[in-house]
Parts: sequence; structure tokens; C-alpha cells
Amino acid sequence: MQISGKPIRVKLKVDLTKYNPDCKIGSLGYTIPDVKLSIWGSQDRFVAVKFDNGFRLDVLWNSLEIIDKVKEKLSSKKRFKNISKCS
Repeated sequence: MQISGKPIRVKLKVDLTKYNPDCKIGSLGYTIPDVKLSIWGSQDRFVAVKFDNGFRLDVLWNSLEIIDKVKEKLSSKKRFKNISKCS
């Protein structure tokens, strides 16, 4: 489960059509922070994803490609800046 933070734009790297016919390789979606959609969601290697087609599913992190890398790096730098200001 993604604990806090902002939704991250992701692309599916595996075929999950057995769960939904629209969840093909290359399907796009966003992670859903602080949400688990199944018993698998409580494991740290899974993350809840809402696909652009509206389907929601817990997916393995290694089955996803993070598309929004620039924003993710920027938000990480901001977090570290804020931490150092508190010291």
C-alpha cells in the first residue's frame, strides 16, 4: 500500500485481462494512496491503482512503470528540504 503522498501516474507492464478485459499491457492509471482494495493491499509490495477505465485493483509495484518520474523526484526533494528546515 502506498502510504500517504500524492497519486502517481503509472503504466501497466503485465496483462491483467483476467481481472478486467481493459487491463492490458500499457493501460494507464494512478495509484491511490492510503487505500487497500483487497487482502493483498496490506502487503507493501502491492499498491492500489485506479485505471483510466475506472477499474480499481491492487497491483504489484514491479508490474507498474512509473510515468510521472519528474514530479515524483521533485516532491522527494521538497520533502528533504522541509525536513532539513525543521532541524
